[in-house]
Amino acid sequence: MNHCCLEFPETAGKTIEYIRYIYDPSGAPEVDIRFTDGVSLSIKLQVGMRAEGELYRTCEGDVQVLHRYPVV
Repeated sequence: MNHCCLEFPETAGKTIEYIRYIYDPSGAPEVDIRFTDGVSLSIKLQVGMRAEGELYRTCEGDVQVLHRYPVV
């Protein structure tokens, strides 16, 4: 599975004033992080889909996996 990482180096050393989770049914959920210096970091959460596959054979109730495909 491919992993993606978001890093926010500009926030290093900042002090958090509050963290707020915002849910609006008409848009993407959002995490808003407010720092004591007046700067805010907004992280919008997107739902994704993944697919994984297996090629297998069943014989008398036993399952033999022939190949596992990578998660996409």
